Amino acid sequence: MVDSPVIAGFECNFWLMKAKYYSTAELAEKTGTSRQVISAIINEKWKEKRISQATYERIKKEMDDLGFVPDRTATSLKKDKRKTVGLLCHGPLYSHVLTAIEKLNHHFLDQGIPVEMHMSAEGGLAEGLRDLMGQRVESLIVLLSPMTRNFCEVDLKNPSILKLLRVVPSIIYNFPFGIHEKSLEGELISGGAQLIGFSKQQAYTKFFKSLDADGKTRILVDDKICSLFEVGTPMSRICESFELVDTYPNPQSEKLDENPFLIGEKLAHQLLPRIRQQGYDFILTSSDRIAQGMAEVLNDAGLSIPEDVSILGFDKINSLPYFKHSLPTIEVPIQPMINELLATLKKKNWKGNSFKVEAKLISSF
Repeated sequence: MVDSPVIAGFECNFWLMKAKYYSTAELAEKTGTSRQVISAIINEKWKEKRISQATYERIKKEMDDLGFVPDRTATSLKKDKRKTVGLLCHGPLYSHVLTAIEKLNHHFLDQGIPVEMHMSAEGGLAEGLRDLMGQRVESLIVLLSPMTRNFCEVDLKNPSILKLLRVVPSIIYNFPFGIHEKSLEGELISGGAQLIGFSKQQAYTKFFKSLDADGKTRILVDDKICSLFEVGTPMSRICESFELVDTYPNPQSEKLDENPFLIGEKLAHQLLPRIRQQGYDFILTSSDRIAQGMAEVLNDAGLSIPEDVSILGFDKINSLPYFKHSLPTIEVPIQPMINELLATLKKKNWKGNSFKVEAKLISSF
């Protein structure tokens, strides 16, 4: 017998590729009631059935503690006996997450795997999981959007999440390693979730070290990027050695439906007087498209790119080689992350684990 590994002080349990759903009969037995009482509570008809408030609250708590979700397929006339994958897109679809969805789409079509797909907004991750589990999916993939506030912190810290993820073998894709407390990562792993992602701090720290070596010392940074680094981190210590580090508000807040190129152009117009006055060596943006939009406006304004000022993008989108401006970017390790996701789905045995891939700094195209 192989012992379960211990990661960051948390024991990791091995999981068979089998969801552990409770039936209403099992729930009734565990709570010392009947299926009729459970059914009345599930369908919110407990008052009509003269079930007491105390009984209702006790059973609801039991349901939450067990991660119990009603079987929404029970009344279906046609049931698909194949194992279904639940795909939950959490937050605005953007950037490399869209690429992941495209690759998953091809894989599921090629393999003939049925998929139940849902979308959830910020604050609704637990409810999205319940909806999918109500369809009795056999495994779950949660795709976290990079455009959520503080990288899904509120949702991931919801106590209900851990209880739900213990029921079904789950993969959390694009997990923001290093953003939240290490204890949260450990709890998710010990509950059986497979975490796949990369560290933005690590990528930006490497970039700032390269600037330090080149003598680049006057920098303007998107405040969402700057928020990744706390006092005392290697990143903050590097920044202390620079002549100037300024920030500007993230231009995509509440504007996710706008064209990123146009956002970059507007941002450049807004920041142009400041850029001329301060003479920044580098501007850090949160996307390649924003960087290209900024470069076009600054170039038209008489600033040579990258001689006068260079602009860092993010993602390494496929179309970068065809753009006018050769700019550095941080490449999100999409393919290794996708490869790990697909390899996990093929395993007969699952275990809680983490798979962190290193993002690469691309100097220019």
